[in-house]
Amino acid sequence: MRTSPEEAYERVWDYYADELRLLDWRLRQLFVRRRQLANDPQADALRSMYVSEDEFLRMVGEADETEEWDADVDMELAHAGEEILRLEEHIAARKRASALRNAFLPTVYAASVFALDELEQRLILLGLAVELDRKYERIFGFLTDDLTVRLPTVSLALQLTCRSPEELRAGRLAFAADGKLARYWLAREDSEPYGRTLLSRPLALDRRMVAFLLDTGELDAGLQPGLTIHYPDEPLAPLLVHRDAQEQLAGFGSVLEARRSPGAAAIGLHVHGPAGVGKRLQVRHACARWGKNVLIADLNVYVAAPERFGALLLRTIREALLHQAVLAFAHTEALYPDEPDTAAKERLRIFQAELDRFPLPVLLLSEPNVRLEWSPAGRVWLDRALAVPGDSERLELWKAFAADAGLEADEAWNGLAVKFRFTPGQIRDALNDAALLAAWERKDAQAMLYRACYRQMRHRLDRKAVRIEPRYAWDDIVLPDEQKELLRSACGQIRHRAQVYGDWGFDKKLAYGKGLSMLFAGPPGTGKTMSAQVVANDLGMELYKIDLSQVISKYIGETEKNLHEIFGEAQKSGAILFFDETDALFGKRSEVKDAHDKYANIETAYLLQKMEEYDGISVLATNLLNNIDEAFLRRINYVIKFPFPDAEYREKLWRAAFPRDLPLSADIDFRWLGQKFEMAGGNIKNVTLSAAFLAAENGSEVGMREIVKAVRHELQKSGKILPRNELEGY
Repeated sequence: MRTSPEEAYERVWDYYADELRLLDWRLRQLFVRRRQLANDPQADALRSMYVSEDEFLRMVGEADETEEWDADVDMELAHAGEEILRLEEHIAARKRASALRNAFLPTVYAASVFALDELEQRLILLGLAVELDRKYERIFGFLTDDLTVRLPTVSLALQLTCRSPEELRAGRLAFAADGKLARYWLAREDSEPYGRTLLSRPLALDRRMVAFLLDTGELDAGLQPGLTIHYPDEPLAPLLVHRDAQEQLAGFGSVLEARRSPGAAAIGLHVHGPAGVGKRLQVRHACARWGKNVLIADLNVYVAAPERFGALLLRTIREALLHQAVLAFAHTEALYPDEPDTAAKERLRIFQAELDRFPLPVLLLSEPNVRLEWSPAGRVWLDRALAVPGDSERLELWKAFAADAGLEADEAWNGLAVKFRFTPGQIRDALNDAALLAAWERKDAQAMLYRACYRQMRHRLDRKAVRIEPRYAWDDIVLPDEQKELLRSACGQIRHRAQVYGDWGFDKKLAYGKGLSMLFAGPPGTGKTMSAQVVANDLGMELYKIDLSQVISKYIGETEKNLHEIFGEAQKSGAILFFDETDALFGKRSEVKDAHDKYANIETAYLLQKMEEYDGISVLATNLLNNIDEAFLRRINYVIKFPFPDAEYREKLWRAAFPRDLPLSADIDFRWLGQKFEMAGGNIKNVTLSAAFLAAENGSEVGMREIVKAVRHELQKSGKILPRNELEGY
């Protein structure tokens, strides 16, 4: 039959109208065959109550035509066969013409993407009939001899669509539980009625597929908000970092083309990096360059519904096939818990089996670099890591995002870039949060930036550490000039990281060891903890004191596990880690004499490794410098020795210890106190606080009487007694 472009279907409803006419003739043909076999077609009184033969014939054909039907059954069958053949050729010709004009017909498109054969297509159109015209509900009830039936059964569907015994056998296989119809097209019953056979089951299309066939291109509503789709022509934010990764991802398309040969293992791509580093944006840019749609599914949402996991995954794959989209799964780590139970293992098995059958590209996105345990016959995975941008890159991100937010150029961007190891997403969120806080508190947005940055930090350091609020500044600390200069130099190393590592190229020279480590050594009370607070205050960073009781464990491997967790959480926060009394944990590595010595040395070596990997600031405090391993000392950037204060510095400590608002008596002799009592700064702080409470109780100013009394109490704690003749006059 010759066709022309004018004969193409202009509307999908015209196509469905032709298919319904074809179905009507098949129904008439089936009816005539049944009448030919039955002795009395009206013997079933119940069926005639539902719909009569005359009514049936009117529904499947024009009323005037039914009256002219010849009584000869063979002629009726021949006439129906001719009409069916004519309509099939007519529809096929118009479908070919539609293809030449790129007209979209849902069933033709579905046949292509799901690789449906002719019989499967006819079965789907039969199931769609009741959605297009309700008369077919009554017709199917008539033909199945059941008042309650509104849908064609499998038996009726096979009678209407199969033309030969061979097709009938193939038709039964089309309804297999693992076939394309059952997986993607047919509605699933929650429970199968007892005793129902395959032939008696209703042929019901899934509601999502009905919506697709009726020409609605929206996503499956049951998968939202866990599933989003992005198209190649959508506007995209520019990639400001990791451009080399984009070139590699964009080249993934050519890798796929090279693997199209039969028998070649399917390939997947695993992209991993911390939250906000730009994994989704990278994937969207790559898919835009491939000219492909991309579906991004959030596995956190799917795992949260364990009883529906398999069904949700299958529906997601169906959406990817419908949209011919690259399929990406975010938060893949949800499938790999630290201690998987039976349910988690089953979810992973289902996930792997389904993806191995999926013919299109698959991308897995995760925050940690999870180890993908795939079967040898399954997909081959390529890997790409996206790290937190370096200092200089973060500085450019702050400037770019701040300009987008309408904030002026400021020197603060350099400090923020260095102090907060943020991903691009965190930087953008911090700026948005600062604007929100500014509007709420009626302040300038830039004044709220540090507060907004701390709100972005998501970590659990408080599980094994205590946060210390830095309250001391440079003026509060009393140290020799040499020690103060070392502390200032350490702070300067943090401030100028972007310039040295980024602009001057040291970042390319150093694979690790770009953090800052300091060791504070000195007797108790000489200012080690106070100095850590000064550094944190000066740099505007959080300070966490590590609780060693939560770190050290007598069980083998537990100490390393705790250290791993501490440094992992610290990477998220960029906080200063302050280890006090570290000689207990990081002592000299000993000669191995027993298993305890062996594992103690492993703990020390593991700490050295984590210290070098950490890009932030680690501060270690010890009372006994001689107990620290020499190999450990070589890896410390700054070793600052805190001497016991002499009389001159003790006098300065006494003068600095009293707050300005404290009422002081004029009789206080700071020089005498410094010379008389050999006390460190920590003890002096205790004395001043105790003296203040004594004065408050007496309702007087703080004078020498209260101070000396407090000194006696402080010295008694260590077993020292002051003779009364040494305190004459007080």
